[in-house]
Amino acid sequence: MKSPIQFFVAMAVLLAAATVTAQVYKWVDKDGKMQFSDVPPPRDAKSGEAKKIEVRSASGAPAAPKAPPADAKDAPKADVNTKAAPKTLAERAKESDKRREEAAEAAKKAAEVEQLAKARQERCKDATRVLAEINSGRPMAGTDEQGGRKILDDAARAAEAAKARAAMSETCGK
Repeated sequence: MKSPIQFFVAMAVLLAAATVTAQVYKWVDKDGKMQFSDVPPPRDAKSGEAKKIEVRSASGAPAAPKAPPADAKDAPKADVNTKAAPKTLAERAKESDKRREEAAEAAKKAAEVEQLAKARQERCKDATRVLAEINSGRPMAGTDEQGGRKILDDAARAAEAAKARAAMSETCGK
């Protein structure tokens, strides 16, 4: 087994590598070739001034944070024609509330659809069970006009089977 010291040394090296940052400069030299370096270019470069490049670490985060502008004249100016004004806290709260309401409505509709699907599935099972019972050939009883009990004959069985098939085609899609 490796010693804890080796483990901690390895972790320290990995953490140090993740925090290493460097400034990179990009410029065109006197021969017209693009150059990259961590030191500023010589004064004989064509463009006269090098551009600083933002280097990203392996995790995708900027390697070195940008320094804030020294004064207001160096700060980038917002173009009022192309950029939207920042939203106020109240506007963001309204949008958040609206999204929550829409999500609640969608969840409610999904629950209703699921409930209807379950009810339809139950009706399908019932119609299938009734048709199987009718087709079993066992004697079946029904009610007559006065509410009394009577045994179904072949014609009444066929009528009940037709009703069950209709219910199945409506609910089961068969």
